[in-house]
Amino acid sequence: MNKNILTLVLSLFVFSTASIAQSYNKKFGLEINGGLLEYHGDLGSSLYFKNSPDYQGLGGAFGIYLNPSFDVNVFGSTGDVGFYKTAYDTVRATNGRFGFRARVLQGMLGVTFKFANGHILDEDARFKPFIRAGWGVTQSVAKFTEFTVPDGYSQNRTWISSAWNAGAGFKLALSDAIDLVVSEQVNYTFDDNMDASPWVVAGAKLNSAQEGNKPLHDIFLYHSVGLVFNFGNNGGSSYKIKDADGDGISDDFDMCPNTPEGYDVDTAGCSLDDDGDGIVNEEDKCPSVKGLEMFGGCPDTDGDGIADAEDKCPNVPGLAEFAGCPDSDKDGIQDSKDKCPLKAGTAAGEGCPDSDGDGVYDHLDVCPMTPGVLANKGCPEIKEEVKEQIRLAAKGIFFESGKDLIKAESFANLDKLSQILQEYGKAMVRIEGHTDDKGDEAANQVLSQSRADAVKRYLASHGIAKDRMTAIGYGETKPIAENSSEKGRALNRRVDFDLVY
Repeated sequence: MNKNILTLVLSLFVFSTASIAQSYNKKFGLEINGGLLEYHGDLGSSLYFKNSPDYQGLGGAFGIYLNPSFDVNVFGSTGDVGFYKTAYDTVRATNGRFGFRARVLQGMLGVTFKFANGHILDEDARFKPFIRAGWGVTQSVAKFTEFTVPDGYSQNRTWISSAWNAGAGFKLALSDAIDLVVSEQVNYTFDDNMDASPWVVAGAKLNSAQEGNKPLHDIFLYHSVGLVFNFGNNGGSSYKIKDADGDGISDDFDMCPNTPEGYDVDTAGCSLDDDGDGIVNEEDKCPSVKGLEMFGGCPDTDGDGIADAEDKCPNVPGLAEFAGCPDSDKDGIQDSKDKCPLKAGTAAGEGCPDSDGDGVYDHLDVCPMTPGVLANKGCPEIKEEVKEQIRLAAKGIFFESGKDLIKAESFANLDKLSQILQEYGKAMVRIEGHTDDKGDEAANQVLSQSRADAVKRYLASHGIAKDRMTAIGYGETKPIAENSSEKGRALNRRVDFDLVY
């Protein structure tokens, strides 16, 4: 049986562990490589040149192109793996070297994933990295050396076990038909045979403590460099793959064998749909945004039946006559141009109605529910008799001499003013304080402001909103009579009221 397996392995020797990434126009690849083998197992480790020896190895491979991302490979390698260490022999009372050297022969069937697949890197890229994995059989013919002293001894054993292989590397195109390949691979055997450990170590059986430990299956690395010879042109090769739709995917593996010419495809041969809306990229007007078939793959975010590209208000449902923008009050004027978007109006009123029919449209009407005049912004006109009442009431406001304290005899007139302001609730009122020219001008200015503020506070305490009133002191700057007489000065010491809209 060993002879038959050995023959099988030898027949696979021409196939190495390096991954062969064939191309769409070169379907087959033959590789020859060489490198170093390093051991890792129960005796220790020499991985990555940690210890010596590192023995040479040879290998080869045959690869077949499946599609832009995957190749199938048959590969193998042969070479020596070994490890030696020095220990003290208590029986012989001397130092000695023990270990092993094994001739390893390996055959594998594997699959390679290529990063130069047209999605990650260009399939025609000069630099082509890859990863791969395989499964197969390993034979080792090992020589185990006990302590190398005059009475020491050695023995040979042959073992066969299943194994797996995993690796990574890259190809560098030297020409259209030849690549340089560099690879690193791990070989794991499903037995603990080539190093004779843990069964025999320095001529002694395992002690009870060692027997409780699980043996470490033998592992070895193969660092290799080689050349790949690519062949099998589509032009006349008897091995030409069948690819009915010309997308680079063999019909045997193409799940979408009728892809239109020029369409980008995935590793299964189906057209790409990057946004996942069911419309392939080449037929999708918006290939990076999920959309609707009725709009050629473009979205309608607000669902108003108008594609976002043509919708001036893409996030708010609208009408076609307004390019997708809404008319909330349905008055024929779109909201963005409607001064009253929630109240139906007219074009003359810029979308607003004239609710009180006074000729002033609501958006300009301070009193939209009460008929008024344009001069008062749509509020009622203040009658002359009311204006006269205000003037008379204002004349009846008196203060303590040189102070802003309102005299009690003024309260009735202030209450009258409060009633008028409540009647004209939309009107704003200016309270103006004035003095005569006696005394310091700056002091008069301060006094006039204090008296205007005092009147404002009084009216506010009687229900007039503060934000309707403005208090301004003018000091002696606006007299209405001569200050040369007591009568004139008395007229100049006053508080005026002005109602405005």
